[in-house]
Amino acid sequence: MTVSVLSDADRAAALSATTGVVVVDVWAAWCTPCRALAPLMERLGADYAGRATVYKLDADANSDTVAAYDVRALPTVLIFREGALLQRVVGAQSYGTYGAAVEAALSGAVPERIAPPPVAPTDDATVRATTLLDASAPTLVFKHSNSCPVSFTAKREYDQFVAAHPHIPTHLVVVQQERPVSQAIARLTRVEHESPQALIVREGTVLWHTSHGGITASRLAEAFVTLAGDSPGA
Repeated sequence: MTVSVLSDADRAAALSATTGVVVVDVWAAWCTPCRALAPLMERLGADYAGRATVYKLDADANSDTVAAYDVRALPTVLIFREGALLQRVVGAQSYGTYGAAVEAALSGAVPERIAPPPVAPTDDATVRATTLLDASAPTLVFKHSNSCPVSFTAKREYDQFVAAHPHIPTHLVVVQQERPVSQAIARLTRVEHESPQALIVREGTVLWHTSHGGITASRLAEAFVTLAGDSPGA
């Protein structure tokens, strides 16, 4: 095994303890191109053993690292030398691209760009999450767990709000049925997943969010009043 697992907890130590080049493959289980990249990373680790250390990091489980290095698409391969980020390669590329990036990092001559601009994600969960978040009007997204008593209480408050304000766009995400969508929302918004959870979003930005006992019909209404500047029932 030439690729080790990296996490938020051990990231700092792994980067600072290594004086050579470090390659971090940021991936997710739902990402098909990420899975295709795995054997290339194994080969890279073997070919550069002793000169470069290759890690893989699960984006869904390590949101701190994703946020710290502004990872916006998967797969993304981050290349470090002596703890400093030198380059990122976005999207699944050829083995030669990764080899050239490592060689450049080893030599100190890093080109300005060795990868094309990020492309829009194509997996269904991320596409749906992006669609929900990109609404042009403030939209309420409610994450509900159908196995949690607290979530059932919050769901009643959500239903009461929806009934009172039918013109406000809302979306219900049942976590057990749409876990990849829920995870994608957390990853894209960088708001840690909780259930129950309510988020008001617009054009890719979280305008307001709360969870658990904070979810009441009155608080949801107050949030929309504050954001819109008028009553949601107007």
